[in-house]
Amino acid sequence: MRRVLFAMAGFAGLAFSLQAGADVRAVYSTPEGEFTVEYRDADHMRFGMGDGAFLVITGGEGYVLSRSDDGWIAVSAEQIRAMTAGSDAATDQYRLTATGQKETVAGVEGERYLVEVGDDWADDWREDGEVVLSSDARVRPLGGAFKRLAEVFGDVEGRASMADAQGVDLDRMAPIASEDMRLTSISTSPLPDRNFQLPPGVSHREMPAMGRRSGGDSAAEQREPGWLGRQMEYARDEATEETERETRREIRDGVREGVRGLFNR
Repeated sequence: MRRVLFAMAGFAGLAFSLQAGADVRAVYSTPEGEFTVEYRDADHMRFGMGDGAFLVITGGEGYVLSRSDDGWIAVSAEQIRAMTAGSDAATDQYRLTATGQKETVAGVEGERYLVEVGDDWADDWREDGEVVLSSDARVRPLGGAFKRLAEVFGDVEGRASMADAQGVDLDRMAPIASEDMRLTSISTSPLPDRNFQLPPGVSHREMPAMGRRSGGDSAAEQREPGWLGRQMEYARDEATEETERETRREIRDGVREGVRGLFNR
């Protein structure tokens, strides 16, 4: 399956209900390690990526958190959305068909569904693995949590839509297993408030703005330089912009790979 939790992208076009209630903490295993989902409500959740980094939504605002030698660093979801908007856009559609097979994962009963990806207009579909969905009350909020993640941080893996759910009530279901991920534990015990807050002493990092070649307004700045001066200015501006592009690219790719490590293969 191309996406471990195709729900993050495919389900993002659906109206999941984010239900208030008891805290939920779920642990999933993947071939690349575990990740955790901690959920309180639509404005308070935390996703542990397994490498010490986190996606956090606190008070309705999203942040990517990583730890350096100097402490915690936060990048806002607003900046992440700006960097990933329009990149690698996809228009895949997904549909689910119940197989009639039940499966229990980490003590949670679910049902297996065939996943197909394709084009609803052309009625052109191909199989893309299977997923186990559950309507168990303990995991039900997780579907909304994944959808909320995509809303806050943007369509990191591109746009997708669920064309046909074959009568499945997706408002009341959440993924508990696929070919590349599997729920290993679920708890509804109360979680500390600090889990849904930014860590103390966090440093907020701003994305570098792209450089500009436009000059100032003074007469000296507006004078046309000679050929050599133009080449030097061009080389300087190119080096500056390339450095800024590379910095933005590294941060963007790091964030996207982190999210893909959680939800995609």
